[in-house]
Amino acid sequence: MSENDVSQSSFVTAPLGRVFAKTALPIIFVMGMNGTLAIVDAVFLGIYAGPGAVAAVTLIFPFVMVMNALAALVGSGMSSVLARHLGAGNAMQARAVFAGAHGFSLMMAAGLWGLFALFGAPLTIRLADGDAALAGAGYQYLAVLVAGLPVMFLLAVNGDALRNEGRAAMMAGLSLLVSIGNMGLNYILIAQMDMGVVGSALATLAAQVSGLFLVVVYRHRDGAILRFGRHMMRELGRGWRDIAMLGVPQCLGMLGIALGAGAVIAALQITLKGAGDYAMTITAFGIVTRITSFVFLPVLGLAQAFQSLAGHNYGAGNAGRVRQSLKLAMLVALAYCVLVELLLAGFARVLGSAFVDDGQVQGEIARILPMVMTAFFTVGPMMMVATYFQAIGNAGRAALLGLAKPYLFALPATFLLPLWLGESGIWLARPVADISLVLLTGLVVMRWASGFNMVGRPG
Repeated sequence: MSENDVSQSSFVTAPLGRVFAKTALPIIFVMGMNGTLAIVDAVFLGIYAGPGAVAAVTLIFPFVMVMNALAALVGSGMSSVLARHLGAGNAMQARAVFAGAHGFSLMMAAGLWGLFALFGAPLTIRLADGDAALAGAGYQYLAVLVAGLPVMFLLAVNGDALRNEGRAAMMAGLSLLVSIGNMGLNYILIAQMDMGVVGSALATLAAQVSGLFLVVVYRHRDGAILRFGRHMMRELGRGWRDIAMLGVPQCLGMLGIALGAGAVIAALQITLKGAGDYAMTITAFGIVTRITSFVFLPVLGLAQAFQSLAGHNYGAGNAGRVRQSLKLAMLVALAYCVLVELLLAGFARVLGSAFVDDGQVQGEIARILPMVMTAFFTVGPMMMVATYFQAIGNAGRAALLGLAKPYLFALPATFLLPLWLGESGIWLARPVADISLVLLTGLVVMRWASGFNMVGRPG
């Protein structure tokens, strides 16, 4: 039996709970390490470079989310197609999609270089509300990350490919090595060399380069299912339409997060106009964002594992196993989200003290964090439903459920709720959006179930 056959049979025939855990745990570990890096980075910046450095990186967060969103567009779109091809045993089509994802990634990186050259400086000034020092630090941080976009995109594509090849444990091992190196570089460049936000960005880029190098070494081995080779040059333009169509929901969802962060900054500028605590609130918002992003990463890991599992079984025509995997993913996600919400509500101030010594900023974190996490218990299950539709190739419903929360609910609520509730309305916009998505998801699923069976085919 070939390695390709082994990777397919583990998703399609192995005990469901075991294969889900075997796939999900390494992915969660990888994302946990990435989240830990973000936390360590914020701690180093807060302690050694000061709250101003944390504020500068926070202002750039919308730009970083745009880059992550475009990486997710290629990675998640390719992943949906790749899993179904591997599940059906179509190795040639899988390799073509894999090559096309690399071409798509390089094209997008080149486009973003041009956009940054034209609009990077004025946008950072605007987000800094005219503060030249804050904008300058943010621009320097962003410039390093933009320079490394090809590495970031190609690393994301190969990470998603390894997951669908059944190599999640390998992906976790590579991530561990890279993350340890990144943390060490963070300490050297930020704490020892006093390079501030530039040191943080350089450490990230160096870690990504190291990770991609290790992937290249693996892809040239005989045992790799998807190998690098000259054939890829002929197929760099393959599958772009399918990748884009299926990747757009997750991409636009992450862009919605970026817009949401920008909307919060804009709403704070309006609500706190003339107040002296704007910079303090922005710093607290940045730390809250790091915390909430960190606890969200395991949910994303569960969704990615579920997507691979459901996609392989959908490709193999195993309807019952698809249904069972959806139920399992929703229950695990619900249990995790409930636990996290309770813990963050009880230890918000303690978490704040780990980032900054400023008592006022700690107080802001303790005030803001419980509000934004009020309905976090809904986030995991709703994400599994949206991921299910993406896994079976139902791009329309995946897009609706993935985009409704940031665009239809969260953005309007961020500006409307403060009209009645003041600054607290900015933070309550997120739980309002979470609950609204639950209602919409219920309507979508009921309407879909009346005409479709559980593998997305007319029933």
